[in-house]
Amino acid sequence: MNETINLSLPALDVGQIVDGLQIRIEKWAYTADYLRTGRITKPYPIEECSDADEAQRLADYYANIIRSIEEQAGLANGSNT
Repeated sequence: MNETINLSLPALDVGQIVDGLQIRIEKWAYTADYLRTGRITKPYPIEECSDADEAQRLADYYANIIRSIEEQAGLANGSNT
């Protein structure tokens, strides 16, 4: 069951949430890249997951959350209405 929750937050708080989610995207995308290539290019820890595909799915999931927040907050395309 995936119920919808409506929140009322100051714009600054929403920006902080988006920033935190962006960091999660970067970590999962880095993990996916590491699992595919074996290269270590940033000082990120490798997240625990089954394989590169799972890591990429998680990065994509966080990206979808950010898109949804930005659309609902009017932050998409640089607008803030």
